[in-house]
Amino acid sequence: MPPKISSAEWDVMSVVWAREPLTATEVFEALPPGHGWKQKTVNTFLTRLVEKGVLTADKQGKAFVYTARLAREDCVRVESESFLRRVFQGATGDLVLHFSQKADFTAEEIRELEQILKSKKAKK
Repeated sequence: MPPKISSAEWDVMSVVWAREPLTATEVFEALPPGHGWKQKTVNTFLTRLVEKGVLTADKQGKAFVYTARLAREDCVRVESESFLRRVFQGATGDLVLHFSQKADFTAEEIRELEQILKSKKAKK
């Protein structure tokens, strides 16, 4: 099971998942502006993610090159299950209703949701 990833680590992993493989400097430079982090802070996050088994670090010359060891989808699944249990006591329907009422969906997203619901209804 994928380990717990902090909010800051998610920011770092989002860059790695989108652009891997990357050096620590490339990760730092690809982060959105406004973090206020220094390179050393990013290096610390990368080290933690390697220790957690989320990233691999391969020495290439003087730098380490980081690649994801776990798929984004696996980490999202674990995080969303944790969120569902903590906030909605495991009630998936309540979660979907809550976010459906709050979200502004595109026409394509509405079509996709309708197809999912039709498929679920047909199985009952």
